[in-house]
Amino acid sequence: MPTKHEMTSVTGKLNIRYIFGMKLRNFRQEKGYGLKELAALTGLSASYINEIEKGKKYPKAEKIMMLSEGLGVAYDDLVSISMTGRLGQISELFFSSSVLGSFPFQLFGITFENVMELFTASPKKAAALISTLMEISRAYDMNVEQFFLASLRAFQEMHNNYFEEYEELAEEFARKQKWKRFPPPTREELIDTLSKVHGVEARVADFSRYPELSGQRFIFLPGKPPKLLLNGQLTHSQHVYSMALQIGYSELKIRKRLRTSPWKKFDSFDHVMDNFRASYFAGALMINRFQAKEEVQELFQSETWDGDAILKLLKRHEVTPETFLHRLSQILPGLFKITELHYLRFEHQIGKNDIQLTKELNMPRTLVPSGVRLNEHYCRRWLPVSLLKDLEEEQTKKKPEKIIIRAQRAQFMESGDEVLFISIGRPLRLKTKMNRCVSLGLRVDKALKGKVKFLNDPKIPVMEVNQTCERCPLDESQCSVRTAPHNVYTREKKEELLNQRLGNLVTDYREKNLKI
Repeated sequence: MPTKHEMTSVTGKLNIRYIFGMKLRNFRQEKGYGLKELAALTGLSASYINEIEKGKKYPKAEKIMMLSEGLGVAYDDLVSISMTGRLGQISELFFSSSVLGSFPFQLFGITFENVMELFTASPKKAAALISTLMEISRAYDMNVEQFFLASLRAFQEMHNNYFEEYEELAEEFARKQKWKRFPPPTREELIDTLSKVHGVEARVADFSRYPELSGQRFIFLPGKPPKLLLNGQLTHSQHVYSMALQIGYSELKIRKRLRTSPWKKFDSFDHVMDNFRASYFAGALMINRFQAKEEVQELFQSETWDGDAILKLLKRHEVTPETFLHRLSQILPGLFKITELHYLRFEHQIGKNDIQLTKELNMPRTLVPSGVRLNEHYCRRWLPVSLLKDLEEEQTKKKPEKIIIRAQRAQFMESGDEVLFISIGRPLRLKTKMNRCVSLGLRVDKALKGKVKFLNDPKIPVMEVNQTCERCPLDESQCSVRTAPHNVYTREKKEELLNQRLGNLVTDYREKNLKI
């Protein structure tokens, strides 16, 4: 992965060349000249002008003068780095914006030069594309952080969310500390390790004196020595993850680490990627992949579904449901070759009907709801959603710390896909009256049936589901948990019927020579 310095260096050197190339092409096309015509007017070769327009070369002053005279435009207008109109939109996006200006295209096998060549080839069309993307992002209320996180998810999906490098680094660190594969290091061992190995003083702190900070899991204070303050309201397992994350930052030599958690703002894609790398390292340090492989194999070999066995594993590894299922989303593709899966996290404010999807990873793109859907209500038959409503009911029975784990075989109406859901719901400690459900979904196919023996356990309910209430064909008499009318489904069916009738009309007109 390119460093931030390398990206800054690349864009700094290339910006002037590409801006000049785009402006030259734009001026030439405005004058109606082809490459050969401009070559004849300037005395420069058509191939040389083409290289300039692609941003591969930057001409010397005397050749810029020849181009300005041939085009009939001012020298200063050509060399100025300012760009207006549609070209200005490209300039803002690539050279001024933190979105793509710091985006490491190399992660996806694309160089910055490749991208700019595409845009210099047809800047007006490129600008129109940018405008369209910006309108879409505004319509779906996507901010810069969401764009970065969506890009990270694409990167994870490209690699099946499994990264051997970080697995090995975590294992090597554990060997140096002489930690056994199991049991995992305790909170006290990690506090001692952070201090001795990385010089970070970690301690549990009372955040209640500062109400604005009460929702933070930890606060990192740089200095000599740096300090890590752990929120005293959290469990030991949550403290363990926060310290494992700090070890990840140090071991991976990441200079700019999160100062608080949850994060407030990501400045660049580098910041997002660095946090992902440290998080992956932390998960691998807390749950050894080979230990987890043995435990998952034992679960899969059982003929019956046993949710309690998974809850015991959470206690055994001293991790939260979120950490455990997220770790499985890495181990299953990497060690079991189960790649058609997704990991989702929902949150629900007690007493309200709204349920928010706050984290998602979908490999590959199976038919599950997306986090950027506007004003639609997720299907209440779907396990991650129904579990949150059941958890709310349990809490009315004076069971505030209740944790629920369930499984479901969901059959999606539109695609016919079937997904095995394993979902765990629990109350959040740092958010008042807020419940969270994390869910791991595995697409049911021939390969999965051969690996997971408890799939056919009759205790696992089979439920026909859809994406959202708005897109579901079932009416109120067929679905007792509907929370919104199926207006999207109705509209699409009307449009489908209209197109069908138009097709029939055209056919009748042609075959029967009807007069309209």
